[in-house]
Amino acid sequence: MEDQNTEDWEALFKEEFENVDRQNQFRERGKLGGRPKINEPKSERLALRFTPLEMKMLKERADKKKLKLTDYSRTILLEKELPDYEKNIMLTEYATNFRRISNYMKKEIFTPEERARLLREIEEVIKGIRTQVKW
Repeated sequence: MEDQNTEDWEALFKEEFENVDRQNQFRERGKLGGRPKINEPKSERLALRFTPLEMKMLKERADKKKLKLTDYSRTILLEKELPDYEKNIMLTEYATNFRRISNYMKKEIFTPEERARLLREIEEVIKGIRTQVKW
């Protein structure tokens, strides 16, 4: 009987602890949690009309750049640089590979001086790659 009460008490304590933890997470993220609020929300609208052929062409171009039509249109109208999806994927893979190399370098294979020099060089390369990635 005492084991039963102990298990019930432990289960209740654990459940209460999880509820408090969940409440603290909500406080940290805000009342509703989820996506953070935007500083300048988009509130203005622009309505445009296109022929079916023009619309098809725009959709194809947006698909080619792997963007939604609205994002593609906004980028074009605001004269922003269009992201090169394939280049970004390749650069991200390079950064991942360099990160793996740097993790390997942290092992006890090289002298501390060699390791420090190589890690600095690898980190510089990763930073350079990140500056080139434009989503």
